Amino acid sequence: MTEEKCPQLVDYFVVAGLDPAGPWRPLDEDGKPVTDLAVIAKGLGEEVPEGFTCIERTLGGHSAELSAGLINNPHLFLCYRRGRDKPPILDLGVLYEGKEQLKQGWYVIETTPYSRSASLSTGGAPTAHRVFLTYRRALDSQGLHTLGVTDIALLLPSKGEVAPHTFCRVDKNLNTGMWGPALYVCYKRAVAKANALVYEASLISRYPEEDLEAFPLPESVPVFCLPMGVTVESWPLNTKYQLPVFSTFVLTSASGDKVYGAAIQFYESFPRELLSERQSVRLGLLSVVDRRPITNRSLQVKKSICVLSHWPFFTVFQKFLTFIYRYSISGPHVLPLEKHISSFMHNVPFPSPQRPRILVQLSPYDNLLLCQPVSSPLPLSGASFLKLLQNLGPENACTLLLAVLTEHKLLLHSLRPDVLTSVSEALVSMSFPLRWICPYIPLCPLQMADVLLAPMPFIVGVHSSYFDLYDPPTDVVCVDLDTNTIFQSEDKKPLSWRSLPRKHGKTLCLPVRCNGSFLLTDYDQIYRRQKQLELEIQEVFLRFMSCLLRGYRTFLLPITQAPSDTTTDCSSLFNLQGFLKSRDRTQQKFYSQLTKTQMFTQFIEECSFVSDRHACLEFFDECVQKVDVEKPEEVRLIDLDETHSGEHTVFIMPPEEPQEPDGSECPALYSYETFPTLKPELFDQPQDQLRVPAKGSAPDSPAPRRTKQEIKLAQKRAQKYSAVPDMWSKCLLGHCYGLWFIYLPTFVRAESAKVRALHTAYDVLKHMENRKVVLPDEVCYRILMQLCGQYGQPVLAVRVLLEMKKAGITPNTITYGYYNKAVLESKWPSTNQGGRLRWAKLRNVLLAVAQFRQPIKRRQKSGSVGSRGGQKHFNKYCSLCRSCNSLVYDEEIMAGWTSDDSNLNSSCPFCCASFVPFLNAEICDLGPISSPDVRTVSADPRGPETATQRTAEPPRYLTPQTVSFSSHLPPHLTVRLSVPQGSSVGGAPQVTVAYLSPLVLRKELESLLENEGEAVLAQPQFLDSHSIIFWNLVWYFQRLGLPSNLLQLVRASPLSESSAVRVRLLWDTLTPDTDQWPPLYILWRIHSKTHTHTHTDRN
Repeated sequence: MTEEKCPQLVDYFVVAGLDPAGPWRPLDEDGKPVTDLAVIAKGLGEEVPEGFTCIERTLGGHSAELSAGLINNPHLFLCYRRGRDKPPILDLGVLYEGKEQLKQGWYVIETTPYSRSASLSTGGAPTAHRVFLTYRRALDSQGLHTLGVTDIALLLPSKGEVAPHTFCRVDKNLNTGMWGPALYVCYKRAVAKANALVYEASLISRYPEEDLEAFPLPESVPVFCLPMGVTVESWPLNTKYQLPVFSTFVLTSASGDKVYGAAIQFYESFPRELLSERQSVRLGLLSVVDRRPITNRSLQVKKSICVLSHWPFFTVFQKFLTFIYRYSISGPHVLPLEKHISSFMHNVPFPSPQRPRILVQLSPYDNLLLCQPVSSPLPLSGASFLKLLQNLGPENACTLLLAVLTEHKLLLHSLRPDVLTSVSEALVSMSFPLRWICPYIPLCPLQMADVLLAPMPFIVGVHSSYFDLYDPPTDVVCVDLDTNTIFQSEDKKPLSWRSLPRKHGKTLCLPVRCNGSFLLTDYDQIYRRQKQLELEIQEVFLRFMSCLLRGYRTFLLPITQAPSDTTTDCSSLFNLQGFLKSRDRTQQKFYSQLTKTQMFTQFIEECSFVSDRHACLEFFDECVQKVDVEKPEEVRLIDLDETHSGEHTVFIMPPEEPQEPDGSECPALYSYETFPTLKPELFDQPQDQLRVPAKGSAPDSPAPRRTKQEIKLAQKRAQKYSAVPDMWSKCLLGHCYGLWFIYLPTFVRAESAKVRALHTAYDVLKHMENRKVVLPDEVCYRILMQLCGQYGQPVLAVRVLLEMKKAGITPNTITYGYYNKAVLESKWPSTNQGGRLRWAKLRNVLLAVAQFRQPIKRRQKSGSVGSRGGQKHFNKYCSLCRSCNSLVYDEEIMAGWTSDDSNLNSSCPFCCASFVPFLNAEICDLGPISSPDVRTVSADPRGPETATQRTAEPPRYLTPQTVSFSSHLPPHLTVRLSVPQGSSVGGAPQVTVAYLSPLVLRKELESLLENEGEAVLAQPQFLDSHSIIFWNLVWYFQRLGLPSNLLQLVRASPLSESSAVRVRLLWDTLTPDTDQWPPLYILWRIHSKTHTHTHTDRN
């Protein structure tokens, strides 16, 4: 089979900015920074200087006099002026003269504008020390975009006033007098920009130009690339070069799918000709008086390039975008920029198990490495738990977990836009399995800031410069990632991680604190262990959530009656009161808040019905079982050794440079003054188009596939039982039945009486329970439940659930979802008792008639056995060991199989050598025989023991019994399955295939269905293309007496020239050695005078 193509890594490349062709939609401007401060004495007749603003009131509306505690109060007030004519003020301070020295670079406000003393204390007393306001100003040579003071306020703590969010408070009392309240100054800092105009970002160019069918390009991508808008700015000519800024964002579709964006923002020159006279004046490019051009300033505009992907490879995307940006500002180049973009998009696939490491050579000097993400059942996201702890610390991280679990309004802000996405993703990931379904915008553009007024919970991240324009709503919890502070409204009880359940909170906070301290003190040395640390921290949160929801599945309420209008309500699906009563009394308040959230309701619905998250939920159920011990903190929930380090690496070469006809290098023709508008004709079209990321299998598709967790659990059970012979045989038997249930959807689809086929499968389940079969998983029950829903049999689905509970099996999330889907969407039968009684009476009459007719049929069959066509054969299956030439019989082959589902070998009990046993399918004509030694049994779905007449012989499963199965048509061909030894009988055609263990066969069958679909089992090509799987399935189904339609494929095969097929299973060699004595079991039957009863089934 050909290897499946890997998903495409990058979907779109976008250039966003200010489209020269327009239109330009202006946004609100940033406020001007504070450039001057002054202290005035209103009591001495001084007035506010022109252009200054006087602070007359505190934040609470009280008087803001600076000298309220002085005896001779001159009524001092603080004034400030905004502007861009000089470097902005960076910090404010208070100087206690005589107690401390003035810091270098700071200035003191010693006098008022009217040359009077600006001291805030009494200067007459000899021991008094004067108090002055101080400030620090930015240097002329400092970078263009520096932090500057944009707002100033005064506050009185005694009046309950506190510094607003994003304000810095100077912790020095301005009032040093004998009376009067303490007074403090606070100020807000923001990026002090040059003369700038702000516009909404628009799409300049994109690749590909046409939307992908599975994922159209969202129209909002440009505003996410430049969330604070496109700024057109005028800079002094000596301004330092501004480095590009990397940012990330997440887009969420209506279906909940996430798309990750990575962008870099940079400045480039902008032509003055595109500006109007008014715009040029506002940018300082024209003098206000005579409109003379000012030539000592340059004009710059912000632009962004971005990639969109379904995978959060942010580090890889940053390297690629940086390479593209550097390529655009250097040159000239032989290849255009478009060649490198198309090469990366078309030739770099998503890392897969076959190619876990991909080394991309962008140029002779630039490369990047993609590694397959750690294999984990947890959802893949762009979360960085390391950054979460670095920027918040353990206590604040746990406090935000409480805020997420109780669905508060969270506003995260930072001056680093890439940190916003990483921390926001960590917040919504650490509450797994609960999924945040309210508004979620990790990096919110300025145009979408109205979402902060929404009357519902949200998690929103904004650039800190947002607060230069707006104040946050009072009911929002603000989280400053740059200062590690959480700001909450004073009228509400502050959130604290101590409100979490005490026992579980300790298991959460202590390991997180340990991981955080280890990270912060020794981060450089553990950089290579970053992925492992991420998993360890994530495991801490997962363990907490597992302990928090321990035992929740016992309170799920299955649907057992015809659905009504309230059937799908959470109150009908979950015993909420029972769940709350099972929690500790001291935790009732928290659990009451948790169960009222939208996340919890969504979680119960996902556990009750078929969901695209069933694999994740099943993994969580396994974690819940693991932590149900005395010390859950010692239990490992995630395997930490699955990282790929030294495995196969695929090299992706850069695009090849063209050459002249004479072999010389082509001239370098491509250089760019600004980042160019992409030209479609310069892109390389893909020769082998990578596949768009495929979605998971549809939830309503047939459900024979096992999840990774079920496969792991089955492997562990097989390893455990392989050392116990009795349990090992039952384990193999369970996998044999699992094979038939995987085939069941194909069988039911081919049958005309589909309901009868479903009841046959139900009888098989009951038969398995009676025989105490060790089932490796729940696939048998799940498939039958899904088919009950597909063919409208909800009552039978309820019976299957009851049979499952009778067997002591609690359905997992996947099985439970298929069950509820079957009983909810199917049409229930009428509840008319009279009709049901009449049908029951008719059924009993028909069964009684059938019982009376059975002896008559038996006599007819025994009388006609001599005229039936058949073949005499030996009754024991064996295989030849190629090392010691010993015959290894079936029980010995089974004992030699291992629990490894990739190992085809069995071991010889005589020489301990490994060998591959074989099956031989021989097709030959049948002649008429009359022998009492042939036992013919109809293919009864309940197993061979249900034949019309039984003998006191051992059980039929893998025991030395002779079984011959007849098809529904008169037999003409015989397919004899045995082990080849010597030549075939009579030169009949034979097909030799490996005799597979049920574990190996199941893995191969599941792989076949995954790659080629379920329809392959009903196609005639199945016999030819996958003969090993086909003949092994025939072998096992016939041995267990399970019905199938596989024999119909034999009639369509070139090996068969007849329309009728008869299968006979031989447990011995096809060509026995006549020179030796017969096998012991034959001699035993001869001497004990044991006769083989013969039964035939006339169809």
